[in-house]
Parts: sequence; C-alpha cells; structure tokens
Amino acid sequence: MPAFDRAELLERVGNDMGFLAETVEMLAADGRTLVAEIRFAVEKGDGAAVGRAAHALKGMISNFCAPAAQDAALAVEKMGKSGDLLAVPRALGELSGHVETLIVELQQFVGSEA
Repeated sequence: MPAFDRAELLERVGNDMGFLAETVEMLAADGRTLVAEIRFAVEKGDGAAVGRAAHALKGMISNFCAPAAQDAALAVEKMGKSGDLLAVPRALGELSGHVETLIVELQQFVGSEA
C-alpha cells in the first residue's frame, strides 16, 4: 500500500510537479528535523515540546495525503500533550518509519514524473 494517495496529491498541487518537488524537499529536511526534535524532547522529558513538534510534523504531513503517517504523528502529539511519555519512543519509531517511507516514495514519485 502506498504511503500517500497519488491522485489526491496531484489534484491538491494542481499537477504542478515543480511545486511538489519543492515541498517534498522541505519535508525531507524539516520532517527529519522535527523527528529529531521529538526524540530530543523525549530525552529531556518535555511533553509539551513533544506535542508541539509532533503537531508541526502532523501539519506538514497533512499536505501529502498520507493518512498513516498523519495518524502516527497525531498519536505522538497526543502522548506529548498528555505528558505521558512512556509509550512515545515506540510510537516515535513508528512515526519515523512512516516519515522516511513517505519521503522516499514521494522522491521516487517526483523523480518518475520529471
């Protein structure tokens, strides 16, 4: 199953592959940075920072029609906001996997359409 809905994504960006390529590169840079921020916040025990970074990542992911990654970000966001960080490392591993898969699939998609 693909990490994102290709048809919906193309409709969302008006079939502008140049714009899509730019946003994918922003996700690759900023998405990975946010995952690292979440990891650091967990190490510090800062639930509020976990929630903020996961919320920002969820918003970024929402642009790519990727429900599994978005749901994983929402789960981490809720854990952070609740202050219960015990399950975050496992959930963050899942989220990180979704983000990496999404980035790779998006880069392949953009490359194949170039």
